[in-house]
Amino acid sequence: MRANKASIGAHLNRALAVALGAVLLAGVVWTPSAKAASPTQIANAVAAGLASLYSQQKSSGCPGAVQGCWSYSNGGPYYAAPTGAAVFAFLGAKSSWGAQAANYQTAVTNGINYLLANAATITVSTRDDGVNICPGGSGACTGVYWVGEGELTYSTGIVAAAVDSYGLALGAGAMATTSGPLAGMTYGQIAQGISNEFVATQSTSADLTTNGGRYVEYGGWRYGTPGYAGDSDTSTTQWAVYSFIFDESLGATEPASTKTNLAHWLSIVQEPSTAGALAGGVCYQSVVANSCQIGPDNSDTGGWLLAQQWLGTPASNTQVQAALTWLNSNWTTQANSSWLGNFGQPYAMLADYKGLETTIGLTATTNITTLLSSNCGSNLPSGVACNWYQDYEQWLVTNQNGFNTTTGVVTSPAGWAGYAYWTDPLSTAFDLTILSAAAVPAGLSAPAVSVPALSAIGLGVLALLLVISFIAMRNRNVHTS
Repeated sequence: MRANKASIGAHLNRALAVALGAVLLAGVVWTPSAKAASPTQIANAVAAGLASLYSQQKSSGCPGAVQGCWSYSNGGPYYAAPTGAAVFAFLGAKSSWGAQAANYQTAVTNGINYLLANAATITVSTRDDGVNICPGGSGACTGVYWVGEGELTYSTGIVAAAVDSYGLALGAGAMATTSGPLAGMTYGQIAQGISNEFVATQSTSADLTTNGGRYVEYGGWRYGTPGYAGDSDTSTTQWAVYSFIFDESLGATEPASTKTNLAHWLSIVQEPSTAGALAGGVCYQSVVANSCQIGPDNSDTGGWLLAQQWLGTPASNTQVQAALTWLNSNWTTQANSSWLGNFGQPYAMLADYKGLETTIGLTATTNITTLLSSNCGSNLPSGVACNWYQDYEQWLVTNQNGFNTTTGVVTSPAGWAGYAYWTDPLSTAFDLTILSAAAVPAGLSAPAVSVPALSAIGLGVLALLLVISFIAMRNRNVHTS
């Protein structure tokens, strides 16, 4: 993959991730140049969503001695995932904290302390193919994960974004905690530990073994960790990729074979061009006889796009364009199961947001043109085309709990109801992440022509951080992609 430019590109992406992450967490406003729902409506929706999350944080009743969790009972109880999602939503909307800044900072700190106290560690060394996955390629290393009450891969991925983002503001060398399972570890070491655990559990089992009438293919991830390897699915795989992206902003590395194996998985889960209207959509698991057994669906297609961006696949790639075409054809679908549909399905909307933000950018007016609100609420200036992200903004504002169609605002606090498994507070945290335009991740954002613009102050800070970060990266003697 772009062999002659790999080292330079990796340094630039790492420096950009660190710089933009610092800008985001410092509170510099990072917003699209034009809004669908009005700026006032969006600001009100974000404020009401933050207030709703704040009101749901628990000061008692969390498992263990450390409090400050969020809980989620739909199929649970769950604690790690909703706490990670809420913390990340607060960090992504930091510029909107306003008069509640002190309270929200306390909430974030308490949430992080809860997550650090309830992490788990394991010693790892090799994958199921015998390859040593530790930095340097030998010995044993520490894997870090969150139990997640059953679906550990999902929970660890969601938590990783929160812990890494919090750590990024303090610095990779900052010690995270002096007690509990991560005592004495820096945020950089925790990020590396998360990557270690995910790399160790990547499936590398041989193809062509059957399971329920389909082929078991290698290259992705499944629900289990630690130490699990075997089958894969696209939904789970996106959380490993999501973790790697944030881990790398703190200096974590993964063996090159991680991407090689992932590329194989991504190549066998997309409906082929012969599949007619389904062509380009992405399956939950491998294609059998030119067809998905489950899917294609928005959530898997969005997660697949994010994974392709982590691999460095250009947006012009034929398979990427096919996935975008499928998303365009299925953009206006409504939530209709625990996983299917787009609007009203928080999991699918977040997956599409991550995939599209990194592939085409928040201001792109091409590729996704079949919109739910063709005029995006009539709030755009004359001659300004509505786009996919503004379509999301419009829907999120007008479908927030308690939205008043007369006044155009909600009464704070108010979140989003969600759908199926993905209900409040997960739904509110996911939807806030989208509405606040949190960079997911900053280092992989689409080219500058398609991404939001920073304020003048933000640009100055960004330029300084880029220079500092790039110089630091160039001074490193060894780089592992």
